[in-house]
Formats: sequence, C-alpha cells, structure tokens
Amino acid sequence: MSLLYMSDNFGSAAERNAYKNTLLGNGDTHIDVYARAKSGVFHGSTIDGYANQRPRLQELNDSGLKPVVWLTGEGRQGNTDEPLPDTLNFIDHYVRTNDDLVSGYVVCLECDENYSAPEVNAMVDRVKANTDKHVAVHLTPGVGGHSGNTNYYKGADFIYLQLGDHLTGDLTADTEMAVGMLKEALKFGIPVVANEYSLISTSEQARALGDRLCAEGAVGTGNGRSVSFCGQKPQKAKWYDKYQDEMAVAGVAMATLYAVTRFDLPLQLQATEDSYQIGMTRSTKNHTVGISYRDDGAVMMSYRFSF
Repeated sequence: MSLLYMSDNFGSAAERNAYKNTLLGNGDTHIDVYARAKSGVFHGSTIDGYANQRPRLQELNDSGLKPVVWLTGEGRQGNTDEPLPDTLNFIDHYVRTNDDLVSGYVVCLECDENYSAPEVNAMVDRVKANTDKHVAVHLTPGVGGHSGNTNYYKGADFIYLQLGDHLTGDLTADTEMAVGMLKEALKFGIPVVANEYSLISTSEQARALGDRLCAEGAVGTGNGRSVSFCGQKPQKAKWYDKYQDEMAVAGVAMATLYAVTRFDLPLQLQATEDSYQIGMTRSTKNHTVGISYRDDGAVMMSYRFSF
C-alpha cells in the first residue's frame, strides 16, 4: 500500500518506479504516505519520522504525485503508544521540516481507535499552527467513525471518509451504501474525500464507484475513478479572459478609426459573461453617430438626430 512508500524496504528503485507508474496510469494525482511507522508490523516496514525524508518527498513531487502525509499510523499496529505532548512535538518537527514538499496532511489513521475527539482536535490545531495546507481527519468506517462522534471533525479542512464494506464479492463497497454515507458526511459542510471503497483501485468496479462518488459531491477519491474532475467543475472563464484577443483587435481598429475621424473617447464597453460589445460615438448639436464591434464579428453603425 502507498502508506509505506517512505519505508526504506518498500522496494528497489525499479519497483518504486513501477509502483508510481501504476498510480499515474490509474489517473492518481496524489499519494498517501505515512510520516512514521514504528512497529514494523507490515512486512517489517518501519519509517523514521525524524529522518531526512525530503529527497523521497521531492522524488514523488517530481514524478507528478503530490504527497499527502499521514502523521500518525494505526493504533492497532502500535503506532500511537506515546503521550499526546510527544505527538504534538512530532507534528511540529515534521511539518516545519517538510511542509514545502507536502500537499496536505491527515492527522492520524482511524483516529477514533486510540484518541478522543479533543485529542484529535488538538492535533488538527497543531498542524494548522505550522501550515496553511489542508488538514484532514480519518476515522473508522462511517460518518463520525464507529461511534458516530462527529466532534472528531472539528477544525478539519477535509473529511477522509472510510466507506469500508469491501471484503466480499468484487472487493468494492456497495454503491448505495457508499453514496448514502457520502451524502450524510456532506451535510457537515466540510469537503469529503472518499476513501477505502475498493481493495483493487484499478478495477472497473472501483472506477465506476469512484465516478459515482464524484458525481454525488466528493472532492477526491482514494481508490480509482475514470473522470478527471471530482466534486467541482472547471472555472468558467471571465468575459475579459474569454474575449481578450478579440477585444485587443477591436480596440486597435477603434483607435485607428478615432485617429482618422476624430470620434470622441472614451470607448464604450458593454459585457456579460457570454458576450461583449465595444464602440464609441461622436456627437454634435443635433446629431450622434456611433460605431461598435460585437463579439460575433458584427460591425454596426448608429445615427441619432434630435429636433
């Protein structure tokens, strides 16, 4: 799993490259990694959170994968057996040392297994005291985790929602269960990243569910999807960005016309999100003559006579 990528025994350089290419080929833009893993339960893999991780973080950035760092590992694996002040001190060290190479943070994996809500709130606050990057909370499956305690999310910028229930059949979570859980989480007004809904992120079932969760409002997914945008749409171009080239040409033409006809300035501009019209007029005692250029290429002359 990607969380152990920072471990020295994750694999050879060739194996690491193959793993990164698999993620990139699946459309992934970020990679979840542990800042530390002390127990070595998984394949003897340990991660020293106080070691120099910058070269490996830089390598991931250079490959096109932005690291999301999980600052504390799973309690069941012995990765949370320290007093809270020691955890907060570690957060200070890690974030201050590596923040420029990190996309965002998750304070702990399945936080509700070993920490109270106030302790997790304190961890979120400590990360935020050191960075303006987003900070997320991840709990056991369900909104508010197994106990339904949504106080764990206090202060968090993102909910990393563990959907679970993917241990049978095609190893992908039930669609309606996942969608229902996502909609419940979205009610709290905090962006939700859908996590752990399939054991095989490259499967068609995982991609289909990821696409559905994006359509239902998730801002990101952790187990594969086909669509590029998730929970958001490309920003609509402002009218002055959309038409800047055409307006430049029209403006030059109008300026030239002014030079030879001595029309009055300034130019007059009417614009909406979908169209624009640029023009100018010249007035005498009883007559007003105007010329304008519209975004569809039409050039219009106007004349007004007053008695």
